[in-house]
Amino acid sequence: MISTIINKKVNIKKYLGALTLIIFLLAIVYVFLFFFQKNVDIVLTNNGFFPKTLTITEGETVTFSSETGDAFWPASNAHPTHTNYPDFDPQKPIEPNETWLYTFTQAGTYGFHDHVKSIFDGEIIVLNEDGTRVVTDCSKEKTQQCWEKRIFETLKIDGVKAAFDTIVTLSDTEPGFANDCHGLSHLIGEKAYAQYVAQENFELTSATALCGYGFYHGFMETMLLATGDIDEARAFCELVDQKLRGQASAASTACYHGTGHGAIDGSDPTAWGDIDAMMEPGFKICGKLAQNELQTYLCDTGVFNAIEILSADPKYGITEFRNDPFVMCNKQPVSRREGCYANMMPIVFANLHNDFQAIVDYVNSRMIDSEVIAIDGNTVNDLTIIGIMFEYIRLHGKEEDHMENGIIFCRAQNEDDRLACIAGLSGGYIKYGEPGKEYVKNLEFCAHPQLTNLEQNSCYAYTLPRMSNRYNPKDTQMICNQVPVQYKNIYCPTL
Repeated sequence: MISTIINKKVNIKKYLGALTLIIFLLAIVYVFLFFFQKNVDIVLTNNGFFPKTLTITEGETVTFSSETGDAFWPASNAHPTHTNYPDFDPQKPIEPNETWLYTFTQAGTYGFHDHVKSIFDGEIIVLNEDGTRVVTDCSKEKTQQCWEKRIFETLKIDGVKAAFDTIVTLSDTEPGFANDCHGLSHLIGEKAYAQYVAQENFELTSATALCGYGFYHGFMETMLLATGDIDEARAFCELVDQKLRGQASAASTACYHGTGHGAIDGSDPTAWGDIDAMMEPGFKICGKLAQNELQTYLCDTGVFNAIEILSADPKYGITEFRNDPFVMCNKQPVSRREGCYANMMPIVFANLHNDFQAIVDYVNSRMIDSEVIAIDGNTVNDLTIIGIMFEYIRLHGKEEDHMENGIIFCRAQNEDDRLACIAGLSGGYIKYGEPGKEYVKNLEFCAHPQLTNLEQNSCYAYTLPRMSNRYNPKDTQMICNQVPVQYKNIYCPTL
């Protein structure tokens, strides 16, 4: 009995001794981490994030805070979707007196920005656990990351024109590149704004018209986020018009669209869930910015473009309207409806799985006031059908018999839609053609032997008057000289 008690006391002592040792070792680890762990704080100041570039190791946690006195929202690129590293996103603004911690579990290099004011950005390099960096060999790999790196290095060193020259080169040599040409030109615009402010390597050229004028979408969005100055935005659009008039006359129109786009970035959480409240600040800015009907229309289309993008993210609380987006469009004033229809088409395409007949049927069954004359003289219906067929070229333009199949599709439509359908195929080549050479396939299609005289007329009537929007007078004249004289004399712009 006594020996049993003694043995129990001995075991308790052993247990307590082991527990004490464990606590001691844990204390040593804690002290080591406290004194020797790398500083991984990032602070948003009035001049941007500090440090702007931070290198950490996989598994480390970064603490984000702000000393600006305003709410902030650190999140991964790209703005506003945060798709490069979706988990790196607090999903809401962080109050200025609070912090947000995020643990990086994937090695790589991640750009980030303040979603509230996206001109403030930075980069976090996450090393592997052994301290090595994930490096992409762009001399061997053909990836989006490598293409972006090459373009942005060129932009920084040689300026805007050289960056677009690089886009043209990549379009000629990399078959997969042109699919994201617009997105890359959007990013060029974002980064070029800093050069514009610093007056370094910034020059407006007709090259900014490439890739669907994405440059102006990114540029104007960044300008508004940086300054909120509507007068500055108007002055820049006027500068574009003066500088590029006769070279790429649609550049100024893209500038106004870009302003509307930039006005809506989802940074006001009090408006989430209310699509009208989210769009209203953009329409107000457009009303103050624009000085005529066309400028108002273009700016408003940018608002709809931005809301379509934001609607894909559930955190904004407006995903439900994507089930039938034209219902929202039909509630808009008549002057805004066509612009709304056009910018909701990505949702319609996604909902109907790129089934063109189903898409045309949806439009014809949902759209109201279809015979109202739109801003360019076409009816609302015609302009919407034209926009649909642009996307036919994007999705099918590389197929060997796509021209013939497109003609067959157009002829199967209601009589009122047929010629607009042909015009849309014609314009699709301009929107999605090889940068700088968009007209080549356009002229080939308009001269297609299967087109009737009436269809040929519709083809040339839509694109020839718009050539001067994209090309300088010399190139426009060269293009027009390749057109049958009966169409050239009627539709080619007077130079």
